[in-house]
Amino acid sequence: MSKIVLAVSDRWVPDARVDAIGDFAARLNASILAVHVAYGTEASGADVTPGERVLDQIAKQLRARSAKAQASIATAGGGGAGGGSGGVETLFLFSDDLGQAILKTADEHKATMIVLGLSSKGVLTRLIEGNVAQEIIRGARIPVLLLPPDWMNPI
Repeated sequence: MSKIVLAVSDRWVPDARVDAIGDFAARLNASILAVHVAYGTEASGADVTPGERVLDQIAKQLRARSAKAQASIATAGGGGAGGGSGGVETLFLFSDDLGQAILKTADEHKATMIVLGLSSKGVLTRLIEGNVAQEIIRGARIPVLLLPPDWMNPI
């Protein structure tokens, strides 16, 4: 079975991109591992960090979309390849190297694809914080799908 690693930032608001990813995974009969990697220094005394909150919201949306896609496939008499979804898991990690943590997670979980939702960060911010997407693209041994911040179409 295919597995898609969905890298989630704490700035990513659940939106139409999440539905498109859920539909895409259902067509591939792939499970989704939604991963948020926070900097090691982001650990706070709060019960739930912003990253955990966003990860939970996205997982709920993906699970709802998965159930809807499975019902649609069953109604259409579908099955076999592309028939249904393999489920949704979440993983919250701390690391000082976000790109490497995502690549290592994809490798450890035998992912067949990594999906990233790009942010609308400016050039200066990318220079200061680094470009996680670029690091993942350069280091990946599996396909990487990048979704622009304003993407609202099916995949």
